[in-house]
Parts: sequence; C-alpha cells; structure tokens
Amino acid sequence: GWDIDGGMVLRIENQLYYGSEAIHVLSMLGTRSGIFNRLNYWLFRSPSRAKILYPFLRACRGMLLKLLRKTRINNLRVQGRDRF
Repeated sequence: GWDIDGGMVLRIENQLYYGSEAIHVLSMLGTRSGIFNRLNYWLFRSPSRAKILYPFLRACRGMLLKLLRKTRINNLRVQGRDRF
C-alpha cells in the first residue's frame, strides 16, 4: 500500500524499504567505482543524512516531472493488482 508517486520502494528478497531508507540501502549495495557511485555512497551512507536529503530530491523529481508534463503513476488506484 505504499504510494510510489510519493517515494521510492525497494524490494530485496522479502524485505521492503521505502523512501530515505530505500535510497540508503541502495547506496550501501552499490559499488564505489565511478564518480556518480562514490557521490551516491557519500551522500546516502548515513541513514540520518539520507532522511534529510531525500525529501529535497523527491521534490526536485516532482518539479522535473511537472516540467516534462508527466502524469502520476497512481499505483494505489489500480484495481485487481497486487500491492506492495
């Protein structure tokens, strides 16, 4: 029942992560090779830092989607489909 328009959802085996926790876990799982991966690791390796930065990045995503005139996914309104 998590709204993927409002935040990232990550599933690893039977464990679900949402929002800042998802981006923190992804940063810990990624490699440290390349500038993007090192920056991602540095920014989100701390759960508290991820919790602070995540809402800002989510807002930037929302603004970009509006500029690109993309519609919401509305995953919670889909009938007859499995939810997280």
